[in-house]
Amino acid sequence: MSGLTLAACGREQLDQCVDVFRGSSIWERYFAGGDRLQRSLTKACERGELWCALTPEGAIAGVMRVVPRGFCGLYHYLSLIGTSPSVRGKGAGRFLMQEFERMAREDGCLRTCLLVSDFNGHARDFYHSLGYWELGVIPDATKPGIAEHVMLKDLVGKEP
Repeated sequence: MSGLTLAACGREQLDQCVDVFRGSSIWERYFAGGDRLQRSLTKACERGELWCALTPEGAIAGVMRVVPRGFCGLYHYLSLIGTSPSVRGKGAGRFLMQEFERMAREDGCLRTCLLVSDFNGHARDFYHSLGYWELGVIPDATKPGIAEHVMLKDLVGKEP
């Protein structure tokens, strides 16, 4: 998907950000039936951690929460990422990942980190295709019955 730009998400965009995740496997397993996602995204917005991929028309194509130095105080941590249903498979996720890695490089990070749920094999394959490797698995990390795969990417000497 060409023509995307990255922008910090504002409070006025929070409902649209929530809609990006609605109906996804992440939504169904973690956020359906409550306001947990809204509260999490609000906190991320207040901290300057919430980013939107915008189309040339200004529509939100994807959302990510980046916690600077959120992994052991060393590496940027991708806490959440999602793309709008209408653009899935069209490059918005790849764009967000490139921007995430760019942010980390600019801040001098040697690696980036993310967690991917055991039920999300498609995402795990996507991250592998981008050069992420698995550090380990944390059973019941954020919710009982769901294991999280800790994935890292080495950034040193690996320009996009």
